Amino acid sequence: MNMTGTGITGTRQQVERWIEESQYLLGRVIPSVFDDNQRLRERATAADAECDRMRDEIATLRREVHELQSELTGLRGQHDQLKGQQSAVAESLSRAVQHMNELMHPINEMVARLQVVPPTVESTYQSARE
Repeated sequence: MNMTGTGITGTRQQVERWIEESQYLLGRVIPSVFDDNQRLRERATAADAECDRMRDEIATLRREVHELQSELTGLRGQHDQLKGQQSAVAESLSRAVQHMNELMHPINEMVARLQVVPPTVESTYQSARE
């Protein structure tokens, strides 16, 4: 029985040591787990806030892009309108020059028939001085 009593005492001491070591380890591990949990919650909260901020920024940028696209569409319309006006002005000027050439043709024929020498710039300048 002595053997059994010594065996039980040894087992009991071993169990008590395990309990003490477990309490010591749990005393260190549990606060560490709580600290990690708190730190991770703070990081998750910060990440959620950053995500919300980025969502707001994306929404703002999308609105700006939409406004710029609308402005670009308007400018393209104005550009097309101005190109049309430019073409119309160029065509009108071309017709005006052609009409002036047609008007000058009879005058040039009359000058040729009369054999009038058109005045040069120098002779006009000398006549004006006299």
